[in-house]
Amino acid sequence: MESSTIEIVGLHSSRSEHDPLTMNALVCTASALIVAVSISVAAPAGNYPSLPSKVLSNYTPSKVDSHDSETMANRANAFLSSLDKKLRAQAALPLNSPEKPKWTNVPPRGPQGGVRLGDLNEKQLETACDLLAAVLSPQGYGKARNIPLADDRLLRNGQRRPGFGAEDYWLAIFGEPSPDTPWALQFDGHHIAINLAFHGERMSMSPTFIGTQPREFQLGGKKIVPMEKEAPTGLALFQSLTGSQKKKATIRPKRANLVAAAGRDGFVPDPLGLSCKNLKNEQRAILMNVLKSYVGDLPGAHAEYRLKELRTEIDQMRFAWWGPGEKGGDFSYRIQGPSVIIEYAGQDLGGDPHNHLHSMYRDPTNEYGARLGKKAKD
Repeated sequence: MESSTIEIVGLHSSRSEHDPLTMNALVCTASALIVAVSISVAAPAGNYPSLPSKVLSNYTPSKVDSHDSETMANRANAFLSSLDKKLRAQAALPLNSPEKPKWTNVPPRGPQGGVRLGDLNEKQLETACDLLAAVLSPQGYGKARNIPLADDRLLRNGQRRPGFGAEDYWLAIFGEPSPDTPWALQFDGHHIAINLAFHGERMSMSPTFIGTQPREFQLGGKKIVPMEKEAPTGLALFQSLTGSQKKKATIRPKRANLVAAAGRDGFVPDPLGLSCKNLKNEQRAILMNVLKSYVGDLPGAHAEYRLKELRTEIDQMRFAWWGPGEKGGDFSYRIQGPSVIIEYAGQDLGGDPHNHLHSMYRDPTNEYGARLGKKAKD
């Protein structure tokens, strides 16, 4: 497999908070929790709001020569070995722990499984970065790094908000990391929930929630866009459609929201929109680019294998669109097939749906690695 190098450029969301079934209740609940739960904001580390912010901003993970099962397991074990007994007990959980599906993007996060980045020292944080760089592609690691840093910029009346920030992201390992036997990893917090499962040389990434607020920020004099591809590729697919195809794809003239988000494991929405069976080759290529925006968070050959699977399902996929179809429009979309549900939508909290983004990737046949132990497809 290929070698990956991560470039570091220096300093510089139970259910989804917008689940249409419970949005108002969750907003009220989240607001109450922020008031009622005592959560301390981490002490600043020099010019950084917290030590995790400093490390994520500046540390370049060790080079990954191969994203093979041995490398991934070794780095997971190195991370666990860096922890003292108390922290290791928080980070290392049984493979089938009931804590695994409790991830949420509604701050403040409860005490479910995992070790909090804000409780780690500098060396432990660096080892955590090395682990994430091994189990994710450069695209995926970029999101895992930049989304917590974006959270540092969520201020209220000029002050940092308890439950938000790079220190309030969590890393958990389920089972014993091994190149041969099943284990899993979860990295989650306000705007990320990456669920990786491993079984030998096979891995999965479902469910994975990715969001960001703000949409972009400055880091070391460079513009950072944590979710750089999800909106442009989706829009490119819609704009490639003919007039009649757009009419079939469009569900409503206003943006919708995620329906298969946190707290909805096992839920499969009714397929909506345009059948992809009659897409032209050029349109199919654009569709694959949308899929790569999500699946490309997997490293190397794992992304290639998953994309090969999805290519065979295009005729069974549907593409649904909500909202206007031009750049800067307040839109959302869904791609759904036998083994994929992808959703993208802006959010109203914060006042600007272009500046607060949510997305979801699921393989309903392989949640938390359910089919990894089964015979692989040819």
